[in-house]
Amino acid sequence: MDMTAVLIAFLIVVTYLLVRSGELRLWHVLLVGVLGIHLDRVGWADPVVRAVTWIVQGLTHTA
Repeated sequence: MDMTAVLIAFLIVVTYLLVRSGELRLWHVLLVGVLGIHLDRVGWADPVVRAVTWIVQGLTHTA
C-alpha cells in the first residue's frame, strides 16, 4: 500500500470520527467535498496536490 492510500484511509477515519462525535457536521463534509471537486475541475487541484506531496515527503523523509 503506498503512502497516498494510507493518507486517504487516515483522512476517511478522522472525518468519520469527527462527524460521529458531532464536532463536524455532515453538511461541512459535503461542502468541502464539493469544493474539492470544483478545484479539480478548474485545474487548481494540481498545486494543492504538489503542496501536500511536498509536505508528506518532508515529514516522512522519502523521495
